[in-house]
Amino acid sequence: MGAVIRFLLGLVVVFVIAWVGLWWYAEGRMQSGFTNWADQLATQGWKLSYGTLTRGTSPLTAQVSLTDLQLTPPADAQGRTGTITLPTLDERIDALNPLVLHIDLPSRIGVEIGGDVDAAVTFSGISMTEQLDPNALLKRQNPYRSGDFKASGIDILASEGSLLVLHLDGIASHFAFNPQAGAADQALTVTDELDGVAVSPLLTHLLSIPFGGRVTSFTTTLNMSGPVPAGLTGLAARLKALPLGDTAGQQKLLVPVIHDWAAAGGSGNMTLTSVIGPTTISSDAAVKFDQNLQPEGNADLTADHLDQLFAALTNAYPNFQNYVAQAEAELSAYITATDQGGQTLAMHVTYGNGAVSINGQKTAPLPPVNWTELENPPPPPAQAPGDGSGAAAGQ
Repeated sequence: MGAVIRFLLGLVVVFVIAWVGLWWYAEGRMQSGFTNWADQLATQGWKLSYGTLTRGTSPLTAQVSLTDLQLTPPADAQGRTGTITLPTLDERIDALNPLVLHIDLPSRIGVEIGGDVDAAVTFSGISMTEQLDPNALLKRQNPYRSGDFKASGIDILASEGSLLVLHLDGIASHFAFNPQAGAADQALTVTDELDGVAVSPLLTHLLSIPFGGRVTSFTTTLNMSGPVPAGLTGLAARLKALPLGDTAGQQKLLVPVIHDWAAAGGSGNMTLTSVIGPTTISSDAAVKFDQNLQPEGNADLTADHLDQLFAALTNAYPNFQNYVAQAEAELSAYITATDQGGQTLAMHVTYGNGAVSINGQKTAPLPPVNWTELENPPPPPAQAPGDGSGAAAGQ
C-alpha cells in the first residue's frame, strides 16, 4: 500500500511541475503575442499605448491583463483619425480547458473620431473565445483554428455616451479555419448573426424610418473549400502596404491568389437571410471552376411581401416612389402574387459555359476569364504635373 501511495504522490508532483511549466510558458506566449501584435500594428501606421501589462498569479489560470489600452488607426487622406479606448483587456487560459483562449473585453468601449465625435459602445454581456492548435503553437505558427464572439444588449451612444444612436439585441459570430484542407475539404467557415438592430426612437421619429427603425435579423454565412493558397500568407499586410487607391497593385496581389485557389479545385458558397418589416429576404450563391478554370455556379434570391415593404418605404419617403416603380418594372418578370406571401420575388440564376440564365432563360453572355490579363493590369494613366487635373499638360 505504501508503494502505491508513493507512486500516486509522485504522479501528482510530476503533474504539478508540468502544469506550472505550461502555465508559465502560456503566460509568456500570451505576453509575447500581444507584443508582436502591437509591433505589426505599428508597421501599419497604428499607434498603441496602454497603462500596465501584468501576468496572472492564479495557478489555475494563465492570464495576461492590460489596462487603459488605446488604439489609434492611421490617418485618412484628409488627415483624420480617431482613438479606441478599452479600460481593460484580459487574455486567459483555464487549466481544465487548456486549448481555449478567452479574451475578456470590457462592458464599455470608448470611440473618439477626429476630435468631433465622442461615442461609446456598451454591452450587457460579451464573450470571445479562440480554439488553439497545439501543433501550431509548438511551431510558433498562427495557432487560431476557430473562434466565437457573442454579445448582447449592445448600445452605440453619441454625445459622450448620453445619446442612444443604435441598439442591437445580440451579435454572434463564428469562424473555423483549416490550413491543411485538401481539394474536397472545407478550409474556411464564417457565420455572422445580428438580431434586433434598431435605430434609436428619437432618430426613428426625426427621420421617419419605417418599421420602427428596426431590422429583425440579419445572417450571413461564407464557406470556402480547397487548399489554402500559399500566397494568402501575409496578403493582408501586403495589401495594406500599397498606396491608397492603388487598384492595379491590389489586383496584382489578389488575382494570383484566386487563380491558385481555382487551379487547386477551390469552391465556395455564401448565404444571406434578413427579416425587415413584413419581408423575409433570402439569397445564396455558389461558385466553382471547370477544367479550363472558368467560373460556373448558381445563385438564388427570394423575398416575400414586397408590396407591403414598398408601400411602407414610399409612405415614409415619397421621393423614393420613382425608384420603387423602376425596381418593380425591372423585376416584374420574376414577381408573382400569393395569398400568403403577397408580392413574392423568386430568381434562380445559373452561369457557366459562356452564358447567364435566370429562371431557365438565357439573359446575357458570360465572357471568358483571362487570368493572364487580370494578373497583369495596365498601369494607371500618367498624371500631369500640378493638381492632377491635367491642365498643366498643355503648358
